[in-house]
Amino acid sequence: MAAQVNPRSHKTFALPLPDGFRRPLGDDDHVLRARVLGCVLLLLSLLGHPALWGADRPGPSPRDDVSAAYASTIRPMLSKYCSDCHDADRSKGGIDLTPLLRSSVKIDQTFSHGALWQKVATKVASLEMPPAKAKEQPTDSERKALALWLKSFRRLQAPDPGVAVMRRLARSEYTNTINDLFGVPATAWNAGVDLPPDSIGAGFDNSLPPLLAEKYLLAADAVLDRFIVADQMNLQLIPGQVPALIAGAEDKGKPEGTSRLFSTSADIITAVSLPAEGSYVFRIKAGAEPAGGEPIRLALRLDGEVIGETMVKAPLLKPATVTITAKLSPGRKALSLLYVNPKAVETVAPVPVKKSAASKPVAPKTRSVVIESIDITGPPAKASSEVQRRLFVAVPGKGVSPKAAARSILQAFATRAYRRPLQEDELTFLMGIFDLADAQDLVFNESIKLAFKAVLISPQFLYRTSEELPGEKGAAITAIGDYELASRLSYFLWGTMPDQELTRCAQDHTLHRPDVLAAQTRRMLKDARIRHLATSFAVPWFNLDKLANLQVDEKRFPLMTKAMRQAMYDEGVAFFLGLLDQDTRITDVLDSDYAYVNALTAKIYGMNDVKSTTMQKVMLSDKNRGGILTMPGVLAVTSMPTRTSPVKRGKFILTELLDETPPPPPADVPELNAQNTEKNAALTLRQKTELHRENPSCAGCHRVMDPLGFGLENFDAIGRWRERDDFGLPVDAVGELPGRQRFSTPDQMQQILLRRQDAFVRSLTKRMMMFALGRTVSGYDDVVIDDIAEAVIANGHHLDDLIQRIVTSYTFLHRHTNQ
Repeated sequence: MAAQVNPRSHKTFALPLPDGFRRPLGDDDHVLRARVLGCVLLLLSLLGHPALWGADRPGPSPRDDVSAAYASTIRPMLSKYCSDCHDADRSKGGIDLTPLLRSSVKIDQTFSHGALWQKVATKVASLEMPPAKAKEQPTDSERKALALWLKSFRRLQAPDPGVAVMRRLARSEYTNTINDLFGVPATAWNAGVDLPPDSIGAGFDNSLPPLLAEKYLLAADAVLDRFIVADQMNLQLIPGQVPALIAGAEDKGKPEGTSRLFSTSADIITAVSLPAEGSYVFRIKAGAEPAGGEPIRLALRLDGEVIGETMVKAPLLKPATVTITAKLSPGRKALSLLYVNPKAVETVAPVPVKKSAASKPVAPKTRSVVIESIDITGPPAKASSEVQRRLFVAVPGKGVSPKAAARSILQAFATRAYRRPLQEDELTFLMGIFDLADAQDLVFNESIKLAFKAVLISPQFLYRTSEELPGEKGAAITAIGDYELASRLSYFLWGTMPDQELTRCAQDHTLHRPDVLAAQTRRMLKDARIRHLATSFAVPWFNLDKLANLQVDEKRFPLMTKAMRQAMYDEGVAFFLGLLDQDTRITDVLDSDYAYVNALTAKIYGMNDVKSTTMQKVMLSDKNRGGILTMPGVLAVTSMPTRTSPVKRGKFILTELLDETPPPPPADVPELNAQNTEKNAALTLRQKTELHRENPSCAGCHRVMDPLGFGLENFDAIGRWRERDDFGLPVDAVGELPGRQRFSTPDQMQQILLRRQDAFVRSLTKRMMMFALGRTVSGYDDVVIDDIAEAVIANGHHLDDLIQRIVTSYTFLHRHTNQ
């Protein structure tokens, strides 16, 4: 090696030299070596120059490569193997590949057919298509080429977080959020509360119809009436400032008015809000100028009904207090104080002693009343609840005005309820409600309660909205803010508002950091509230939400009691939560060597040593048991009321585990029960089921569904093992799937499903991504789903890993700025 110095960096570097240079050198040799090295350096620089190799000329882009492969390989392959059955004229199984087969179609135009591409790839990879009877079949390399091309095709799409709508809280989310906001269990407030039903589908309606608003209003009343105790009413009315009807004419009073003097028919009219049921004391300070030998009477009326009368005996210039007490119900009432007996009496002087003198008349004397004040005192206030003491972060008193206290209370409450910092205009709006109530003489607690009610029926509370970020209008897509991220994460895993720890991370603007987000997710997975993920995600996935109202012939299946249905439900919840343990794998859904049972479900499993009413994990010795497919609850909801249903069970496997939803059956194909004709009376269930396949439109789906369903025929309609079917014949659980995959027991069928565990992991990833985002997935979502599924498979098939990757995915962490 010979050392050279780079004149710019002054660092030495080595160049390899031919053997002839490795000898003692003379002066001429040094000159020669310098020239040779110069030539070498020049040559190396030329060889490395981009222009020499055309690097400045753009080569084929990934889009060009995918498009070329589509034209040269993929489209011809689909035309060769698929077009005979899946063109616009035939479209067997409801699949029309015409949009993918036209020669004029450009690669960009096929992006909108992502679901169709996925279905094609799945059917081809699973050997379901082309059907076995087809003369020509793709080679293994062609099937793999299609799968690889589809991945490359998807990655041409620009990153896009997808379209999301403003989501209304689901019933369970609303209940959980109220519980956490007030710090109470649902049983403390929701008795008799009729919450609005959930919308059907992946998303939620973003409108609030009047009937829906009324239901939320009633729910808010139920919560607030339960926890916000009215304080004692102490109200003083100044008559001179209160409207009145005087001899039928309206007098609105004056702002600076004090007392009122009436000498004719008069009625002071106002409205008061009584905070609670109980005894109210009305103290009226009044004086009278009597005349005519009759004392002046005042009547107190509420909503037009007289609740008491009193007489005024104090002189006009020295008013005194009279009292009326009445037991009243709460609410806003019309209050009036009526001068009952006004009268002008003409009096005369006494008759003079001398009869010759005439009597002289005296000026008429008017019977008058002056009213200086009306004080109203309500029943003693009940002790405030613990909830109220927590929510009322300030109280009126020395140095704290009612308005200042209200501002502090409303700011704290609304910030938690809205799951983000309160905007100034929102606080102004809430304070306006408080001021309006206060101006109507509501007591402080009632005024606060009215503002709380406005919070609980506001879109900011009832809907999960986006957090508006500074400068986001300059871009089409933005990373979501920490407060929005906290809500997304909390409602995904817990189905409720962020807790104090998540909120603190959002306030510190650290939640978006990968290490913090990962740590918070791990913490939440260990919290008891993770049960929400099981009840709201896994239970509908396993179809166990149908158990409560499932139609079952209870005479034939007396074990199917209400308690048994609940136990079946609990088994599914316990199984899913068990998948969060590090020693389990999500592929245990397909087959496992354990189950969760209690004393009830143990009877179905044939276990006699389980006595506990709580779920417990037991190891299975029977290889035909394990996974969700052999759970009694799953087997029950995929059966008919009186018998098993291989079709429903097979469809469950395809739809829920492999994301292969069959098209609806043709309208002209009768149900199995309708096939119980005299001709078919002797047919077995398998033979009756096979009648479906006589219709070519049904064969494509049933040739996969039926064998899978019959693989579970050893289990009756509530999941008990049996050797003979409903007809008394030996159970025939033999089946064959595409690719000559034969089985004769549930265990063998489950082992075949395990060979497709990659498809299952992708199906689960897609399903959970939809749940986390609250919408269907499409477009770029497929790229994210593929990446997550591949990483989860490579990392050991763990559920907590899948969840971590979803919450750190592009689609979970981004949104469009106009949403």
